[in-house]
Amino acid sequence: MNPLFSLPLHGVFCVPFCNQNKDELPIKITLAFSELAVDKKLKPLWSMTDAGDRYHSEVNLYKKQPPKNEVGFDNSSYYLNVNCQGNGLFEISKNGITIDWKDHGTGADHYFQTLAIALNLELNNVLCIHANALAYQDKAIAVVAPSRTGKTTLTAALSQTGFALMTDDMIALHEVEQGYQIYPSWPVARMWPDALNDIQANVNEPYKKVHEKFEKRIINIEKTKGFEFCNQPKKLQVIYLLNRLPNTQNSNVPLCEIVPIATAQALIVLLQNSILGSCYRALNLEKSRVAALSKLLSKVTFKQINYLSGKEHLAAVSEMIKNDNAT
Repeated sequence: MNPLFSLPLHGVFCVPFCNQNKDELPIKITLAFSELAVDKKLKPLWSMTDAGDRYHSEVNLYKKQPPKNEVGFDNSSYYLNVNCQGNGLFEISKNGITIDWKDHGTGADHYFQTLAIALNLELNNVLCIHANALAYQDKAIAVVAPSRTGKTTLTAALSQTGFALMTDDMIALHEVEQGYQIYPSWPVARMWPDALNDIQANVNEPYKKVHEKFEKRIINIEKTKGFEFCNQPKKLQVIYLLNRLPNTQNSNVPLCEIVPIATAQALIVLLQNSILGSCYRALNLEKSRVAALSKLLSKVTFKQINYLSGKEHLAAVSEMIKNDNAT
Protein backbone atom coordinates (compact mmCIF):
# COMPACT_ATOMS: atom_id res chain seq x y z
CA MET A 1 0.00 0.00 0.00
CA ASN A 2 1.24 3.47 -0.86
CA PRO A 3 2.23 5.24 2.42
CA LEU A 4 0.32 8.34 1.28
CA PHE A 5 -2.89 6.57 2.33
CA SER A 6 -1.80 7.01 5.96
CA LEU A 7 -2.09 10.79 5.59
CA PRO A 8 -5.32 12.81 5.87
CA LEU A 9 -6.64 14.19 2.58
CA HIS A 10 -8.88 17.24 2.11
CA GLY A 11 -10.22 16.91 5.66
CA VAL A 12 -10.89 13.16 5.39
CA PHE A 13 -9.60 10.66 7.98
CA CYS A 14 -9.24 7.15 6.51
CA VAL A 15 -9.77 4.32 9.02
CA PRO A 16 -7.67 2.27 9.81
CA PHE A 17 -4.66 3.74 7.97
CA CYS A 18 -4.61 7.45 8.83
CA ASN A 19 -2.16 8.35 11.59
CA GLN A 20 -3.62 11.74 12.52
CA ASN A 21 -6.08 12.40 15.34
CA LYS A 22 -9.48 11.92 13.72
CA ASP A 23 -11.05 14.52 16.04
CA GLU A 24 -9.08 17.17 14.15
CA LEU A 25 -10.83 16.36 10.86
CA PRO A 26 -14.47 16.84 9.79
CA ILE A 27 -15.05 13.54 7.92
CA LYS A 28 -14.15 9.96 8.82
CA ILE A 29 -14.46 7.11 6.31
CA THR A 30 -13.42 3.47 6.17
CA LEU A 31 -10.77 2.68 3.55
CA ALA A 32 -10.34 -0.92 2.39
CA PHE A 33 -8.49 -2.85 -0.32
CA SER A 34 -10.45 -5.82 -1.65
CA GLU A 35 -11.60 -7.51 -4.84
CA LEU A 36 -14.67 -5.91 -6.41
CA ALA A 37 -16.94 -6.87 -9.28
CA VAL A 38 -19.59 -4.82 -11.06
CA ASP A 39 -22.82 -6.63 -11.85
CA LYS A 40 -22.79 -7.00 -15.64
CA LYS A 41 -26.48 -6.14 -15.73
CA LEU A 42 -25.77 -2.61 -14.46
CA LYS A 43 -25.64 0.20 -16.97
CA PRO A 44 -23.39 3.21 -16.30
CA LEU A 45 -25.07 6.29 -14.84
CA TRP A 46 -22.32 8.42 -16.28
CA SER A 47 -19.33 7.97 -18.57
CA MET A 48 -16.38 10.18 -19.41
CA THR A 49 -14.04 9.48 -22.30
CA ASP A 50 -10.91 11.44 -23.16
CA ALA A 51 -9.34 10.31 -26.43
CA GLY A 52 -6.48 12.81 -26.41
CA ASP A 53 -3.19 12.72 -28.29
CA ARG A 54 -1.23 11.64 -25.21
CA TYR A 55 -3.39 8.82 -23.88
CA HIS A 56 -6.89 7.37 -23.86
CA SER A 57 -8.94 7.35 -20.66
CA GLU A 58 -12.42 6.13 -19.84
CA VAL A 59 -14.31 6.47 -16.56
CA ASN A 60 -17.68 4.87 -15.85
CA LEU A 61 -19.94 5.33 -12.83
CA TYR A 62 -22.44 2.67 -11.71
CA LYS A 63 -24.90 2.71 -8.85
CA LYS A 64 -24.68 -0.42 -6.72
CA GLN A 65 -27.98 -2.12 -6.03
CA PRO A 66 -28.66 -2.27 -2.26
CA PRO A 67 -29.37 -5.61 -0.56
CA LYS A 68 -33.05 -6.51 -0.36
CA ASN A 69 -33.17 -5.90 3.38
CA GLU A 70 -31.94 -2.32 2.85
CA VAL A 71 -34.79 -1.13 0.62
CA GLY A 72 -35.72 2.39 1.65
CA PHE A 73 -32.45 2.88 3.56
CA ASP A 74 -30.41 5.66 1.96
CA ASN A 75 -26.86 4.36 2.06
CA SER A 76 -26.20 4.56 -1.67
CA SER A 77 -22.87 3.33 -2.95
CA TYR A 78 -21.31 3.61 -6.39
CA TYR A 79 -18.72 1.85 -8.50
CA LEU A 80 -16.21 4.12 -10.24
CA ASN A 81 -14.37 2.19 -12.94
CA VAL A 82 -11.18 3.79 -14.26
CA ASN A 83 -9.49 2.62 -17.46
CA CYS A 84 -6.56 4.88 -18.21
CA GLN A 85 -2.80 4.60 -17.68
CA GLY A 86 -3.90 2.88 -14.49
CA ASN A 87 -6.85 0.47 -14.27
CA GLY A 88 -9.15 -0.44 -11.41
CA LEU A 89 -12.34 -0.02 -9.48
CA PHE A 90 -13.50 2.06 -6.53
CA GLU A 91 -16.62 1.38 -4.48
CA ILE A 92 -17.65 4.70 -2.92
CA SER A 93 -20.29 5.68 -0.38
CA LYS A 94 -20.66 8.46 2.19
CA ASN A 95 -18.95 6.32 4.80
CA GLY A 96 -16.22 4.49 2.93
CA ILE A 97 -14.13 3.68 -0.12
CA THR A 98 -12.95 0.25 -1.24
CA ILE A 99 -10.18 -0.07 -3.83
CA ASP A 100 -9.52 -2.91 -6.28
CA TRP A 101 -6.56 -1.97 -8.49
CA LYS A 102 -4.38 -3.59 -11.12
CA ASP A 103 -0.65 -3.71 -10.34
CA HIS A 104 0.58 -2.27 -13.63
CA GLY A 105 0.47 1.39 -14.69
CA THR A 106 -0.41 4.45 -12.61
CA GLY A 107 -1.26 3.62 -9.00
CA ALA A 108 -4.66 3.91 -7.34
CA ASP A 109 -3.44 6.84 -5.21
CA HIS A 110 -3.45 9.15 -8.25
CA TYR A 111 -7.17 8.61 -8.93
CA PHE A 112 -8.09 8.25 -5.25
CA GLN A 113 -6.91 11.78 -4.41
CA THR A 114 -9.08 13.33 -7.12
CA LEU A 115 -12.02 11.38 -8.58
CA ALA A 116 -12.68 8.95 -5.72
CA ILE A 117 -12.29 11.33 -2.80
CA ALA A 118 -14.21 14.04 -4.68
CA LEU A 119 -17.19 11.71 -5.16
CA ASN A 120 -17.10 10.75 -1.48
CA LEU A 121 -16.94 14.40 -0.41
CA GLU A 122 -19.73 15.49 -2.75
CA LEU A 123 -21.93 12.72 -1.30
CA ASN A 124 -21.14 14.31 2.07
CA ASN A 125 -22.24 17.74 0.75
CA VAL A 126 -18.69 19.11 0.47
CA LEU A 127 -18.04 21.03 -2.76
CA CYS A 128 -14.94 20.03 -4.75
CA ILE A 129 -13.35 22.39 -7.28
CA HIS A 130 -10.50 21.99 -9.77
CA ALA A 131 -8.06 24.50 -8.26
CA ASN A 132 -4.85 24.93 -6.31
CA ALA A 133 -4.92 26.25 -2.74
CA LEU A 134 -2.11 28.17 -1.04
CA ALA A 135 -1.79 29.42 2.51
CA TYR A 136 -0.72 32.97 3.29
CA GLN A 137 -0.41 33.93 6.94
CA ASP A 138 -3.71 32.87 8.56
CA LYS A 139 -5.78 32.51 5.37
CA ALA A 140 -6.01 30.46 2.18
CA ILE A 141 -6.38 31.53 -1.43
CA ALA A 142 -7.51 29.38 -4.36
CA VAL A 143 -6.24 29.61 -7.95
CA VAL A 144 -8.46 28.49 -10.84
CA ALA A 145 -7.34 28.34 -14.47
CA PRO A 146 -7.89 26.35 -17.67
CA SER A 147 -5.31 23.65 -18.38
CA ARG A 148 -1.89 24.89 -19.60
CA THR A 149 -2.60 28.56 -18.86
CA GLY A 150 -0.11 29.16 -16.07
CA LYS A 151 -1.70 27.86 -12.86
CA THR A 152 1.18 25.53 -11.97
CA THR A 153 3.88 28.03 -12.90
CA LEU A 154 2.27 30.89 -10.96
CA THR A 155 1.65 28.58 -7.99
CA ALA A 156 5.36 27.75 -8.00
CA ALA A 157 6.24 31.45 -8.14
CA LEU A 158 3.90 32.24 -5.23
CA SER A 159 5.55 29.53 -3.17
CA GLN A 160 8.79 31.52 -3.37
CA THR A 161 7.23 34.73 -2.05
CA GLY A 162 5.71 33.67 1.26
CA PHE A 163 2.86 31.40 0.16
CA ALA A 164 2.74 27.70 1.09
CA LEU A 165 1.07 25.10 -1.12
CA MET A 166 -1.89 23.34 0.49
CA THR A 167 -3.49 21.40 -2.36
CA ASP A 168 -2.66 20.57 -5.96
CA ASP A 169 -5.42 20.49 -8.59
CA MET A 170 -8.35 20.17 -6.18
CA ILE A 171 -9.84 21.99 -3.21
CA ALA A 172 -12.60 20.70 -0.93
CA LEU A 173 -14.77 23.46 0.51
CA HIS A 174 -15.85 22.55 4.04
CA GLU A 175 -18.50 24.99 5.19
CA VAL A 176 -17.86 26.44 8.64
CA GLU A 177 -19.27 29.36 10.59
CA GLN A 178 -19.00 32.51 8.46
CA GLY A 179 -17.06 30.91 5.64
CA TYR A 180 -15.27 27.87 4.23
CA GLN A 181 -12.31 25.89 5.49
CA ILE A 182 -9.61 24.38 3.25
CA TYR A 183 -7.76 21.31 4.48
CA PRO A 184 -4.42 20.24 2.98
CA SER A 185 -4.09 17.43 0.48
CA TRP A 186 -1.16 15.02 0.38
CA PRO A 187 2.22 16.84 0.13
CA VAL A 188 2.70 15.96 -3.52
CA ALA A 189 2.20 18.02 -6.67
CA ARG A 190 2.15 17.39 -10.40
CA MET A 191 4.22 19.88 -12.38
CA TRP A 192 5.32 20.42 -15.96
CA PRO A 193 9.11 20.34 -16.52
CA ASP A 194 9.12 24.01 -17.61
CA ALA A 195 7.49 25.01 -14.30
CA LEU A 196 10.18 23.08 -12.44
CA ASN A 197 12.77 24.96 -14.48
CA ASP A 198 11.14 28.27 -13.55
CA ILE A 199 11.65 27.56 -9.84
CA GLN A 200 15.15 26.23 -10.59
CA ALA A 201 14.33 22.74 -9.35
CA ASN A 202 16.68 20.07 -10.65
CA VAL A 203 14.72 18.58 -13.56
CA ASN A 204 17.50 16.04 -14.06
CA GLU A 205 16.41 14.34 -10.85
CA PRO A 206 14.31 11.20 -11.42
CA TYR A 207 10.90 12.77 -10.85
CA LYS A 208 8.34 10.12 -11.69
CA LYS A 209 5.88 10.89 -14.48
CA VAL A 210 2.18 11.13 -13.62
CA HIS A 211 1.49 8.80 -16.57
CA GLU A 212 3.90 7.01 -18.86
CA LYS A 213 2.76 9.17 -21.80
CA PHE A 214 2.28 12.38 -19.80
CA GLU A 215 5.20 14.77 -19.17
CA LYS A 216 3.92 16.14 -15.86
CA ARG A 217 6.14 15.00 -12.99
CA ILE A 218 5.28 14.04 -9.42
CA ILE A 219 7.23 15.96 -6.80
CA ASN A 220 7.37 15.73 -3.03
CA ILE A 221 6.66 19.30 -1.94
CA GLU A 222 8.31 18.87 1.44
CA LYS A 223 11.56 17.69 -0.16
CA THR A 224 11.73 20.09 -3.12
CA LYS A 225 13.69 23.31 -2.87
CA GLY A 226 11.58 26.38 -3.49
CA PHE A 227 8.39 24.94 -1.98
CA GLU A 228 6.79 25.13 1.43
CA PHE A 229 3.85 22.91 2.38
CA CYS A 230 1.12 23.99 4.80
CA ASN A 231 -0.34 21.03 6.71
CA GLN A 232 -2.86 23.06 8.73
CA PRO A 233 -6.41 24.04 7.69
CA LYS A 234 -7.02 27.64 6.69
CA LYS A 235 -10.12 29.71 6.05
CA LEU A 236 -10.62 30.50 2.35
CA GLN A 237 -10.27 34.22 1.75
CA VAL A 238 -10.42 34.65 -2.05
CA ILE A 239 -10.64 32.66 -5.29
CA TYR A 240 -8.60 33.93 -8.24
CA LEU A 241 -9.27 33.15 -11.90
CA LEU A 242 -6.11 33.42 -13.97
CA ASN A 243 -6.22 35.18 -17.32
CA ARG A 244 -2.76 35.07 -18.92
CA LEU A 245 -2.38 37.62 -21.72
CA PRO A 246 0.00 37.55 -24.72
CA ASN A 247 3.21 39.46 -24.04
CA THR A 248 3.61 41.87 -26.96
CA GLN A 249 6.31 44.55 -27.08
CA ASN A 250 4.01 47.47 -27.93
CA SER A 251 1.18 46.49 -25.64
CA ASN A 252 -0.39 49.12 -23.40
CA VAL A 253 -1.86 46.41 -21.21
CA PRO A 254 -0.63 46.65 -17.60
CA LEU A 255 1.71 43.93 -16.38
CA CYS A 256 -0.90 42.77 -13.90
CA GLU A 257 -4.29 43.87 -12.66
CA ILE A 258 -6.68 42.22 -10.20
CA VAL A 259 -10.36 42.92 -10.77
CA PRO A 260 -13.61 41.62 -9.24
CA ILE A 261 -15.80 39.19 -11.17
CA ALA A 262 -19.59 39.40 -11.34
CA THR A 263 -21.34 36.67 -9.37
CA ALA A 264 -23.06 35.19 -12.44
CA GLN A 265 -19.73 34.84 -14.29
CA ALA A 266 -18.04 33.43 -11.18
CA LEU A 267 -20.77 30.79 -10.84
CA ILE A 268 -20.22 29.66 -14.44
CA VAL A 269 -16.45 29.43 -13.86
CA LEU A 270 -16.94 27.26 -10.77
CA LEU A 271 -19.39 24.98 -12.55
CA GLN A 272 -16.90 24.59 -15.41
CA ASN A 273 -14.18 23.68 -12.91
CA SER A 274 -16.05 20.98 -11.01
CA ILE A 275 -13.91 17.89 -10.47
CA LEU A 276 -16.54 15.40 -11.64
CA GLY A 277 -17.77 17.31 -14.69
CA SER A 278 -21.27 16.30 -15.78
CA CYS A 279 -21.42 13.48 -13.22
CA TYR A 280 -23.50 15.57 -10.82
CA ARG A 281 -26.58 15.32 -13.01
CA ALA A 282 -26.44 11.53 -12.83
CA LEU A 283 -26.07 11.76 -9.04
CA ASN A 284 -29.05 14.13 -8.83
CA LEU A 285 -26.79 16.73 -7.20
CA GLU A 286 -26.83 19.35 -9.94
CA LYS A 287 -29.51 21.62 -8.47
CA SER A 288 -28.18 21.47 -4.91
CA ARG A 289 -24.62 22.19 -6.13
CA VAL A 290 -25.72 25.36 -7.95
CA ALA A 291 -27.37 26.55 -4.73
CA ALA A 292 -24.28 25.63 -2.71
CA LEU A 293 -21.93 27.43 -5.12
CA SER A 294 -24.15 30.52 -5.01
CA LYS A 295 -23.91 30.44 -1.21
CA LEU A 296 -20.13 30.11 -1.46
CA LEU A 297 -19.93 33.22 -3.65
CA SER A 298 -21.93 35.19 -1.08
CA LYS A 299 -19.20 34.56 1.48
CA VAL A 300 -15.95 34.31 -0.50
CA THR A 301 -14.49 36.98 -2.79
CA PHE A 302 -13.91 35.99 -6.43
CA LYS A 303 -11.44 37.97 -8.55
CA GLN A 304 -9.73 37.75 -11.93
CA ILE A 305 -5.99 38.24 -12.39
CA ASN A 306 -5.12 39.63 -15.82
CA TYR A 307 -1.35 39.31 -16.28
CA LEU A 308 1.19 39.32 -19.08
CA SER A 309 2.78 36.04 -20.10
CA GLY A 310 6.47 35.55 -19.38
CA LYS A 311 8.37 34.16 -16.44
CA GLU A 312 10.15 37.52 -16.09
CA HIS A 313 6.84 38.92 -14.79
CA LEU A 314 6.06 36.19 -12.25
CA ALA A 315 7.78 37.86 -9.28
CA ALA A 316 5.88 41.11 -9.83
CA VAL A 317 2.56 39.28 -10.30
CA SER A 318 3.20 37.30 -7.12
CA GLU A 319 3.92 40.50 -5.21
CA MET A 320 0.63 42.04 -6.37
CA ILE A 321 -1.28 38.96 -5.19
CA LYS A 322 0.52 39.20 -1.84
CA ASN A 323 -0.41 42.87 -1.54
CA ASP A 324 -4.01 42.03 -2.44
CA ASN A 325 -4.10 39.70 0.57
CA ALA A 326 -2.32 42.07 2.96
CA THR A 327 -5.49 43.87 4.01
